[in-house]
Amino acid sequence: MFKRSKFPSLLIIFTVVTALILSLGITPLFAATNAKVEEFATRFYVNALERQPDAAGLNSWVSQLTAKKVTGAQFASNILFSPEFTAKNKDNEEFVAILFRTLYNREPDAAGFDSWVNLLNTGQSRQFVLAGFTNSAEFQSICTAAGVKAGQLDPTAGLPTLQANKTRLPIISMHGVEPIPSGKYELSSAAFEYLLSTLKSYGYKTITLMDILAYLDKGKALPAKPIIISMDDGYQNLYINAFPLAKKYGFKFTVFLITGLIGDNEATRRINEFDAGVEGIPVRQMLIWPEIQAMSKAGIEFQSHTWGHEVVSDMDSAAIQQTLKQSKSDIESKLGKSCVFVAWPHDAVSEEAISLLAASGYRGALRAYGGVEDLSTINLNNILRLNIDGTINPVNYSSYIGLQ
Repeated sequence: MFKRSKFPSLLIIFTVVTALILSLGITPLFAATNAKVEEFATRFYVNALERQPDAAGLNSWVSQLTAKKVTGAQFASNILFSPEFTAKNKDNEEFVAILFRTLYNREPDAAGFDSWVNLLNTGQSRQFVLAGFTNSAEFQSICTAAGVKAGQLDPTAGLPTLQANKTRLPIISMHGVEPIPSGKYELSSAAFEYLLSTLKSYGYKTITLMDILAYLDKGKALPAKPIIISMDDGYQNLYINAFPLAKKYGFKFTVFLITGLIGDNEATRRINEFDAGVEGIPVRQMLIWPEIQAMSKAGIEFQSHTWGHEVVSDMDSAAIQQTLKQSKSDIESKLGKSCVFVAWPHDAVSEEAISLLAASGYRGALRAYGGVEDLSTINLNNILRLNIDGTINPVNYSSYIGLQ
């Protein structure tokens, strides 16, 4: 005996449910997704172009966004660098406000707004700022909710790549990295990311001081375009702000630690006491050893900035050796890696201090300034660096460093 087929019953149920949906005016799921894409695209027309979208233009963009042929980032770039928008001649404050309203679908927060406007006012490109928005987690989330592929923009699109001088080695000298910097010696997170993206676009690869020794001592090959990014003192913001950005771009950097100000845990975390009361220098927290150990495991290099940030040119030989040896011991015992370089605090050094390097267990020392190094003439006891601070416009980084 055969069972009666369920197909007619299912067909009747489907027909009844469909009729009910249509009678109630409920939009099917696929249409709702399309509507979200339309809403996403319309927001750019209304907030950036200051008009309602024309049917042909909107339909074309919605079709491409829905089919994932165009990303949200590409769409944003097309609208915000279109002749129609450019002709409006929006100033920097208006431009940033439009980015918040179109890309984030909200009014700007004060801190974020001021940070981006300040970057533009000091000469940063709108391409870089737009990329900062499109490449953010917030925009990625907005796109996902709309059913749009987010994509990313290159903040330095169009930069040339030239043949590098094989022996040229820029060693950048920096200090802290803060979302909203204070004082001369801090870079904004946005400026630091611009530096990293610029280096990457030119084809540079970061190396460490130990890589230089391997090259000089053993002939180990270096990248075609090597560069060292170094950070003095050891602020916590390196772990919070600089480290994630370095990982994002596949870079590493070297930190010169004042080991006498490095705590073992949160309860013993210190501040930059060596700069206390100096005008224009904010109070900042220093790193602690667990943060340093985590970065070291990820390839970040740690070398000495002495034990107490002393002016070694004012010290006798016994005191110089003490601060050098203690700093070296602290780093090597905590990290299990060699510490054989020191960056002189205050860029202050004496012939006596240099003469004590080898006896204190060091292979070399770095200055804060001096320019770009050359591997064919490098003096390990007087390694030159190129200082980058908040007075330098990010758009001038490539010419200032002499990127090739």
